[in-house]
Amino acid sequence: MKVNVNHPSFISFLENISENILSAIKIEEYFNLTPAKKLTVSYTVLNLLKNSAKVKANLSDEELKSFISVLCKKNEEVENYEFAAVLNDVVKNYDVISKTPPNKSVRKKKPVTSPPARPKGLD
Repeated sequence: MKVNVNHPSFISFLENISENILSAIKIEEYFNLTPAKKLTVSYTVLNLLKNSAKVKANLSDEELKSFISVLCKKNEEVENYEFAAVLNDVVKNYDVISKTPPNKSVRKKKPVTSPPARPKGLD
C-alpha cells in the first residue's frame, strides 16, 4: 500500500492515534522501567495501535510494522522521545508481543474463616 506520509490528513491521523494512545497509558518514566515492564507497555501500545488503525484500514503485519515506524519518526520530529522509544521497542519485539499476551498476575483469594466461638458466660 502506497501512502503519502506528508499528506495533511495522514499527519492528522497519526496525531490522533498518538493522542489516543498517550491518553490511555502513562509513559513518562518509560526509560526507568524494567525490561519485563517495557514489554508489557509495548504489548499494550500494540493492542491500542491495532484497535485505532483498524478503524481506518485493515493492515497486514508488515504494513503495521511500517505504519509503526512512520508513527515513531513523526513522534521523534515533535520531540516525543519516550513514545518514540516505545514504538521502536514495539517494532523490535513485534514477533514476540504480537503472538503472546503478557503474564497476568492473579491474586489468590484467602478463604473466609469465621472467628472462634466465644464461650457462654463471658458476656
